[in-house]
Amino acid sequence: MALDITVKIDVVKAAGKVGMGIPLILAQNADANAEFEEVTSLPEVVSAGYAEGTDTYAAAKLIFMQNDCPAKIAVAATTGTAAEWLADEGNVSEDWRQLIVVGGESVAHNDIMAVIETLRGKMYFASLPVDDATELKVDGLERTVLFYCTDADYSCPAAALVGATAGYEAGSFTYKNIILKGIAAQKLSDGEITAIHKKGGITVVKKAGDIVTSEGKTAGGEYIDIIDSKDYVIQNIEYAGQKLLNENKKVRYDNRGIAMLKAVVKTCLQNAYTNGIIADNEDGTPAYDVVTLTRDQVSADDRRDRIYNGCSFSFALAGAIHEAPINGQILI
Repeated sequence: MALDITVKIDVVKAAGKVGMGIPLILAQNADANAEFEEVTSLPEVVSAGYAEGTDTYAAAKLIFMQNDCPAKIAVAATTGTAAEWLADEGNVSEDWRQLIVVGGESVAHNDIMAVIETLRGKMYFASLPVDDATELKVDGLERTVLFYCTDADYSCPAAALVGATAGYEAGSFTYKNIILKGIAAQKLSDGEITAIHKKGGITVVKKAGDIVTSEGKTAGGEYIDIIDSKDYVIQNIEYAGQKLLNENKKVRYDNRGIAMLKAVVKTCLQNAYTNGIIADNEDGTPAYDVVTLTRDQVSADDRRDRIYNGCSFSFALAGAIHEAPINGQILI
């Protein structure tokens, strides 16, 4: 006899997540220019004009195969160089954060890095073969990640790192020991890994059976999650502050209006604390502070010009544990 209740289960891949920014795959030296376009799957990458077998498709494939991959990415193409494309203010104003460059036998990393460092809220993830001997200029670079990885299947393995991290909330993770899928762990000695770190790069190794990133720093030596955290706080306070001005007919230049502005900043910092950007005080409270001057404490010139210079904030970064030597004893 047929059952009155039947069950059917479909295996569905989890939807991607939206993090702080959209990864962009930019194809340089292309046969034709292609406008910035957002896509959510590999079939959409093909529909956008990047067929299977192209470097753009391969980079997108690496992004989408990662655990917790971003919900969407962007693709674009230029007949010129990536650095020239970045010099166009219209291209920079598009809603992307992590830049991956494909196309051409070699990428002028120094040119791209020089431009990316001048852009607010953008990051460049560069792929280099492990045996690359090029001495890149890395001093002071905060917005470039040099990913040293030789992989026969993918010309742009840094896409795996972008795919594995772009969907996370800023501050909720560190870039060291990120599990990557689709690329091979590099067979390197401790000395070779250290040499890569000393020249501003990171690589991919096997630890405890997982294929993971060896470090989580930018080319200039800063932790990548600190740059993410800084950008997150700036972006969110600027956005929320602008919304306050947009959605109120007038924010009065008095202590009530100042209190509204202070509340916006505190809310953004509380969100940053929730994400893991801001540390705890000893008593378990969030380690941030917002200070505002009253109307009477602001100069008459600023009041006349309708500029309020009396708000400031500070916070303690939560940071992350990257190493933990543990001491033990055997009792006889």
